[in-house]
Amino acid sequence: MKLLQGHYKHFGACLIVAFTASFIEAECGASYWQAFVAGIIAGGAIGVGKEYGDKCAPGNKWDWSDIIADMAGAVIGSAIGSLFSLLNN
Repeated sequence: MKLLQGHYKHFGACLIVAFTASFIEAECGASYWQAFVAGIIAGGAIGVGKEYGDKCAPGNKWDWSDIIADMAGAVIGSAIGSLFSLLNN
């Protein structure tokens, strides 16, 4: 799979969303795994929603390589954001 500029954008956007969601969860008292799952869900939902929008747009299509970049960003962002739960406990 060749990484295109769009993949970096997908990765970065989902990383930021996942980090933010997991950080907020961690600051509200969630455990590491609870914060991690919240970040994965938020980052993954943004990525899948974007791809669904692409699928519905004329002349565009669903791209699984974008979903892979989205999920990689969501996992890394969640892992980093969830670390804040360890500081609170």
